[in-house]
Amino acid sequence: MTDTFVRPDWTPLDLPRAEQSFCVTNGDRFDTTDPTTGEVVASLTASTLEDVAGAVERARAAFGRRGWRNDGQVRCRVLFRYAEALRANRERLAELLTREQGKTLAESRNEIEGSADMVEFYAGLARSTYGRAIPVGDDAHSVILREPLGVVGVITPWNWPVVLLMRALAPALAAGNTVVVKPASLTPAVTVECLALLAADPDLPEGVLTCVLGSGAVVGDALVTNRHVEMIAFTGESGTGINVLKQAANDLRKVSLELGGKSPNIVFADADLDKALDGAVNAAFTTSGQICTAGSRLLLEDSIYEDFLARLTERVRALRLGDPLDPTTQMGPVVSRSQQTSVNGYVELGRAEGKLLVGDDLDDTEALRQGCYVAPAIVTDLPRSSRVVQEEIFGPVLVVQRFSGEAEAIEIAEDSQFGLAAGIWTSDLNRAWRVGRAVSSGTIWINTYHHFYPEAEVGGFRQSGLGRQQGLEGIHEFTETKHLNFDSKSTLF
Repeated sequence: MTDTFVRPDWTPLDLPRAEQSFCVTNGDRFDTTDPTTGEVVASLTASTLEDVAGAVERARAAFGRRGWRNDGQVRCRVLFRYAEALRANRERLAELLTREQGKTLAESRNEIEGSADMVEFYAGLARSTYGRAIPVGDDAHSVILREPLGVVGVITPWNWPVVLLMRALAPALAAGNTVVVKPASLTPAVTVECLALLAADPDLPEGVLTCVLGSGAVVGDALVTNRHVEMIAFTGESGTGINVLKQAANDLRKVSLELGGKSPNIVFADADLDKALDGAVNAAFTTSGQICTAGSRLLLEDSIYEDFLARLTERVRALRLGDPLDPTTQMGPVVSRSQQTSVNGYVELGRAEGKLLVGDDLDDTEALRQGCYVAPAIVTDLPRSSRVVQEEIFGPVLVVQRFSGEAEAIEIAEDSQFGLAAGIWTSDLNRAWRVGRAVSSGTIWINTYHHFYPEAEVGGFRQSGLGRQQGLEGIHEFTETKHLNFDSKSTLF
């Protein structure tokens, strides 16, 4: 480990540029910074309240022109070309994502590639949003249509800012809606640069895509409370999502929410323990633990507890923290100083209430001190009521719990306000089925973890959200169902 990181020079971006007219920004300037070095990544202009209102009106006008909403061929072509553009610009966008967010370059490349896959999947569905016809009598016929809603507001988080944008943006556009995007304030530059590739498409009508920038408390709130926004798709923290739901309820507008998690990762004694060990590390420490589906509660069966934990502790201590642009780095910084302070607070609480096996051994180098680094932590022997066990930390902190059998494993897994994801490791297919049916989570991985597919729906139970994204249900979320009833009888009755 060196005292400084040697990395390519970087000239801060000046955004939005003149050609990025899809961004409506006339407010104050603000900077985004690299959580690894503290250097400025981009300088941007925030949107005003008037900008948000104007963006929504622009989107309403585009929806009213009807060409986009009724032409699946155009939507299909635009989205397919967009997927190709994301792939063609993968290296540039991945570097920007790593500099702005702090994840490793390998993760950033995977995120851009996964985003292109998501867009491509919904490009194929843009011409396939079918309704159905029902003969309801000799002289009557019903047609069930799925129609676009209108203006959709998409509010995205900073942890996976591109792929979590695309899984709302792509189906919303594929269904024929117009969209106003509000990216997270910590990662707006990579969002703007990705959206610019779409906005440049010559077949994308004016106003179908608009972007506003700024804080959630000002710009995000203005978007959520605008009664002309027919739907809000929000991904983020549970408390904020609940507030979005309350505000949208004032006008009975539709919401899609993917919120927090505290996911159990259950390892039974009959599992392939080598693979489960890889899965436990991946589940807890991907993106420095800053992922809503993180397997941040590891449940180990009694008979393997000591051995598995010893092997896990050795693996976690060996994780290489460093410059996320360095291909040998396994874990980068967390996204900001405030996040670093928050995560370290949970680590200290875990030390006080339980046993901290790993987490106080961050290398004392100038490079790591300069960045927003947190040592990966493992905490055991905590009471189930501990905040470290119950609350989403959004950092590299793994709680390990032990269980004596299947029933207790389910009981511990279900002792949570969340229900976003879970992992089950076992060679017994019947057990996997029983436990998978018993655990209330939107995604349950069997003998794997953190594999996502555009074709497969994701979403949460309880305080992990409302609605589903990805898959067929993902595009249906962005439609309204309409029934047209035709009657050919000569009399009413």
